[in-house]
Amino acid sequence: MAKPLVGICLPDKGNFFAYLFIKWNLKIQGASCVRLRPSKNNIDFKRLDGLILSGGNDIDPTLYGANKDAHNTELDKKRDAFELEMIDKAYKEELPILGICRGAQLINIYFEGNLYAKILDLDEYLIHQNSIFPIKEAKVKKNTDLHSAVKEDEIVINSIHNQAINKVGKDLEVSSKHESIIESVEKKDYPFLLALQWHPEYLVYLKDHRNIFKKFVKACIDYKS
Repeated sequence: MAKPLVGICLPDKGNFFAYLFIKWNLKIQGASCVRLRPSKNNIDFKRLDGLILSGGNDIDPTLYGANKDAHNTELDKKRDAFELEMIDKAYKEELPILGICRGAQLINIYFEGNLYAKILDLDEYLIHQNSIFPIKEAKVKKNTDLHSAVKEDEIVINSIHNQAINKVGKDLEVSSKHESIIESVEKKDYPFLLALQWHPEYLVYLKDHRNIFKKFVKACIDYKS
């Protein structure tokens, strides 16, 4: 059987290292990939066996009912619209979907959830650090796809975000948290839909995070067959 083909959603410019690390993780697990960009959407979507939404800039706050100025980075409304369309297509085809950081937030918005525009909106006394390296622990809920992937009640994660999930989207379930921050959500009645607030692609040297990609690719193989 040919390798499963995963579409990786990216901005028109940037995210080069994120793409390389995601590609590397997929290759380790036996999958190939193709870049999906807002201005270069020329792939036949039906060729795909899975979809990954990568990290990046803040999402347009008007998409989740917030004030138009409630963001910390430049917006990319073209990317927002493109990736919401990709989620919609993938969801209707029941493709495995993996969201990373911004991608997780966009998935939550697709399911009618919303965000804290700033982490301090969640808790003004929260000590929030950012690092590409694992700096905090997330408690993993049992009987979730995440738990079945990592097989641990707690995992170490990195943190490269300034926003967070507030109201959880319809029919989504929280599968891990660090203190008051929701670190992942997923969908039960679906082949595979996991949205992670952290960046597992940069933690390829840790088995727990490789296993997340392993479970995702296994779902892609099942979809392909």
